[in-house]
Amino acid sequence: MSPFERLTELVDQGESAAMLTVVGKDGSAPRSVGTRMLVTEDDEYGTIGGGSVEGLAIEAARKVLRGDEEPGVRTYELERGGNTGMVCGGEMDVFVDRIRGQPRLYIAGGGHIGVELAAFADRLGYDVTVVDDREEYADPEQFPDGTDVIHGSYGDVLREKSMTSETAVAVATRSGTFDQEAVAAALDGNAGYVGLVASETKTEHVIESLVEDGYSRRDLAQVRAPVGLDLGGGGPEDIAVSILAEISMDRYDASGRRASRLNLDDLVVVRGGGDLGSGVVYRLQQAGYPVIVTEVARPTVVRRTVAFATAMYEDEISVEGVVGRRAADIDEALEILTDDEVPVLDDPDAAVATELDAAVLVDAIMAKGRRDTGTARDDADVVIGLGPGFEAGEDVDAVVETDRGHQLGRVFYEGTASTYDGEPGERRGYTHERVLRAPTDGQWETTAAIGDLVSAGDVVGYVEDNPVEADIDGLVRGLVHDGVGVSEGGKLGDVDPRGESVDHTKVSDKALCLGGGVLEAMLHLR
Repeated sequence: MSPFERLTELVDQGESAAMLTVVGKDGSAPRSVGTRMLVTEDDEYGTIGGGSVEGLAIEAARKVLRGDEEPGVRTYELERGGNTGMVCGGEMDVFVDRIRGQPRLYIAGGGHIGVELAAFADRLGYDVTVVDDREEYADPEQFPDGTDVIHGSYGDVLREKSMTSETAVAVATRSGTFDQEAVAAALDGNAGYVGLVASETKTEHVIESLVEDGYSRRDLAQVRAPVGLDLGGGGPEDIAVSILAEISMDRYDASGRRASRLNLDDLVVVRGGGDLGSGVVYRLQQAGYPVIVTEVARPTVVRRTVAFATAMYEDEISVEGVVGRRAADIDEALEILTDDEVPVLDDPDAAVATELDAAVLVDAIMAKGRRDTGTARDDADVVIGLGPGFEAGEDVDAVVETDRGHQLGRVFYEGTASTYDGEPGERRGYTHERVLRAPTDGQWETTAAIGDLVSAGDVVGYVEDNPVEADIDGLVRGLVHDGVGVSEGGKLGDVDPRGESVDHTKVSDKALCLGGGVLEAMLHLR
């Protein structure tokens, strides 16, 4: 039997296989271009030359079948020192492709949902079988031509049917007892997809009954129940579409997410692009969320190398590979989002959250306990505050703790974070000594740069003509931008006594922790 004849049989049976094709040859390769070989999980048909090259190709084919590797060309070097151990000389290119078996859908229940499901599945090319124990519902005239309609016991009929990874079983009977029989038969047959149309209460009853019958929780975790993707609607047609969408998603191991470049349904607006807010932005952007940062025109951000607010001065900033760009308006912000970058808007009140109907608003201005930030619970679907100044359940939906210690990053869904005490974080015994402050009102000009090593007494800049000196030895980890107007006592920068051991270009552990807290709150509340 040729590989093609065997392939036809396998596909008709719903079995998948991998086809190996020699697509390139150089030198003394064992077989010519066009030679093919068929590989299943348990067998092989034909040959592409034998030896270690064939063994490696078969191994690659089975990895492709299992979904561990992608189809494509594999190159095998047939010479000393090559990747095959063979010494006949030359090289061989083998294309490894997965050929899927004919998809089948078994529907337990010929009611309204079964009728719609069979019609949609038929149009998608599935071989469809409908089973119902009621003669009037097992009526072939209710279903597309070619549908196999069987009147009989759900469990008995399904157990007689061949099932593979390309088989889906959708259970929509009128009784939990019949549901249980059909689900059990699908699990025993190792169907690729098992879905149960049921409420949460009915689902729990069926699952617990199957546990009592000896099925493991691990096996039952495969059952999609309640069934289908959340697409909205409640009619039989809507449910059928949601089931088939889930079957396709599982069959192709897809994400089920929108394919559009920009999905504003998940938009997050972060109010405040300082280093802590930027840690939140970094975490969310890496998790796939579109994020817009809003700022004042001239922010007094200190740790500028890890703050998206820096884009307000320099137009562009890269924070550990995530690029932030200043946007002139909302249209430009949306254009920046399509490039998988972070727009930074001059929008102190975060009005963009309302204008774009943001899913989430994070107040990260670090108001240090002030209760008049302007953020309100109705500014977005989910509103999250960082640190003191917010009360979860009142002005925001959640508060993330910003005080260092065992509570750092913890999310409160009721109540407040710990009270602001004005005490800077301790580093090697230093707290207030680390912070550079303005000696008077005026314009700030720097003489040092972020990343410089300084000693106690070194001048790092001036407010008007008044020098600002470092109180301790260390590394300049942050400085407010040149030319900013400052007020007496305002923070101008900080010196880290750990010196060169600190990487000022990396997002801090604290900022990343806050980002994790925000991500938790978003997933919990949405």
